[in-house]
Amino acid sequence: MRRYVFLLMTGLLSLTSMTVTGADTKTEAGVESAALRCSAISLMHSTLTTPSPQFGEVMGEIAGLYAQVYAVQHEARTKQKLNNAELRKRRDGVLTEISKGWPKNKTAVVRDAALCNIWRIDFFSKLSEKPSEKEFQTALASLGPPPATVSKPEIDKWNGLTPQAVGIWAKIQLQTSQKK
Repeated sequence: MRRYVFLLMTGLLSLTSMTVTGADTKTEAGVESAALRCSAISLMHSTLTTPSPQFGEVMGEIAGLYAQVYAVQHEARTKQKLNNAELRKRRDGVLTEISKGWPKNKTAVVRDAALCNIWRIDFFSKLSEKPSEKEFQTALASLGPPPATVSKPEIDKWNGLTPQAVGIWAKIQLQTSQKK
């Protein structure tokens, strides 16, 4: 898994120099929006140490991957590169939106967490076990929006994790704001 995360990060970084020609702007904007939301949701889940001690670390890496997807898609559409501060600011905006809407938006956030996971699994399923750089670049360049549907078992899995993550995230944010 870590090797794939590293490969995805490496590929996303090298994809930033590529441009997508003839891309549908609406599709790209949809991928951007989904990637930013997935980055925010994954970052929120990075606070967890269950179901394993490494779960939070992996979710943090996945948050970074989705942030890179957002940056790549944004640059391909606008021909403007985002700096890390602007990317963080945009993701923080999504995190704030999610936090302020909680618990009324619980169903939507749980569903989005499940969709993000399925999107990630789908991406990796298209790669061979040891993809060449060209295969990896092709997979990155053809990254479409996340699936529209998700199974009940997948929702159930994230229904248990997401409230815990939101709770821990809120405590961390509260402690951070009290220190300032």
